[in-house]
Amino acid sequence: MTTTIKIPDELRDRIASRAHERHVTQAEIVAEALDALERREFWSAVGAGYQRLQQDADAWSDYVSERDEWVQAPLTDNLR
Repeated sequence: MTTTIKIPDELRDRIASRAHERHVTQAEIVAEALDALERREFWSAVGAGYQRLQQDADAWSDYVSERDEWVQAPLTDNLR
């Protein structure tokens, strides 16, 4: 299914140019741009969460302790 959306001519031309340069469809260019935006927003939210966590000294200490336990854990699962 396809849908038509109104976008400024300049944006349409930019999308078309990038698609032509990369030998992909215009839809792929839009999808990749949206994927990149979503990744950036996700990691920004992760960073903000860590900043909030660091503002609570007890919570941050608990996090660091648990993280260190995982980092120091053996890499085997003792199933042999």
